[in-house]
Amino acid sequence: MAKRLNVESVSPSKAVDHSEYLMLISLALDGMLEGDEKRRLDGHLERCSGCRAQWLLWQAIDDKLRTAPVPVPAFDFSRSVAQRLAQQERVRNLRVGVMLTVFTLVVWSLGLVGVCALAGTLVYTNLDRLAETGLFLNELWAVAGVVGYSLWEVVVEITGTPTALGVASAYLVIAVAAIALWCILIQRTTQPLRSRA
Repeated sequence: MAKRLNVESVSPSKAVDHSEYLMLISLALDGMLEGDEKRRLDGHLERCSGCRAQWLLWQAIDDKLRTAPVPVPAFDFSRSVAQRLAQQERVRNLRVGVMLTVFTLVVWSLGLVGVCALAGTLVYTNLDRLAETGLFLNELWAVAGVVGYSLWEVVVEITGTPTALGVASAYLVIAVAAIALWCILIQRTTQPLRSRA
């Protein structure tokens, strides 16, 4: 083991000098000393056996580190790292999607529960008007039936004439194409950047 500096036996100003020389030793090992600093360090190393021992120890460690073989990664290391990163990105996107889905379902469920509670409260507080509400709903059902029958007649009429059928078919094709393009755009914008290339 290397001899340690005996700082206790030296005055505080000398301890600061030793720490300064230890810094100079470190810089000398990195080849970063200027001529004046190198002369000052050499003069100190001739006089101080503790710093000289530290210098020799650090030189030995530096030599061993410089001669140690540099580990080389495996042949497919970068490819496997890229695959792991892509897999982690997919897992992260999946988790975000699941969390958004769960959050959306929770929000919609809370909204539905709130609407049902409000409707239940309104019905409970207005039980005497329930008969009137029943009549209103019956009339609303009759109106909906008439509107539905009229829409059905319109559809039958459209499919009966070739021009109207062509316009309706063209509209349907354009609508489906627009929805498909929208889905592709959404899919591409949510994919990781590397997989788009």
